[in-house]
Amino acid sequence: MKTLLKILGLAVIDFGLIWLCVYRMDPEPSVSIAIIYLVPFVFVINLIIAGILFLMKKKEYSRLFLANSIIASIIMFYLFGEGIDRHQNSQLESWEFQKADSTFSVIRWKKTDEFSMSYSLNPGSSWGFLDGTCKKENGNWILQTDTLTMKIDKNDNLIGFKHPTDTIRMNRVKR
Repeated sequence: MKTLLKILGLAVIDFGLIWLCVYRMDPEPSVSIAIIYLVPFVFVINLIIAGILFLMKKKEYSRLFLANSIIASIIMFYLFGEGIDRHQNSQLESWEFQKADSTFSVIRWKKTDEFSMSYSLNPGSSWGFLDGTCKKENGNWILQTDTLTMKIDKNDNLIGFKHPTDTIRMNRVKR
């Protein structure tokens, strides 16, 4: 029971340290390849600590850090993914809807008050076709291009997509 509590204590410390590192890093999706280096790095650091403790004749603590190497690696993988989601949520919000055989996506960029719209016929490919500005008005988002004005209401409905009275129910994309 004592060993389990010590492992949980190390896991809590790892969670705090890794969360702090990922929070300060604020990873964006383009650096997601870094997970290939970060998970083994955390694993090796714990193995080194376990080796040093083993050489210092502290075998109980050495075993703890040996087990912690796996736990810390899992925590790093999870928190890095959550860090990417947090970064994305701070940068944009998006919605999707289906029309015939196409999936349409609307992205509102939070920092620049711009939006973009794309469509996809197959998963993994998309084509952008509409860009413009957006502004908040009475709790609704007004999307405007040089020739078109649309609105996203409080219930995530897109109004004015093809015709001024068209109302399309969109699904908010959650990360």
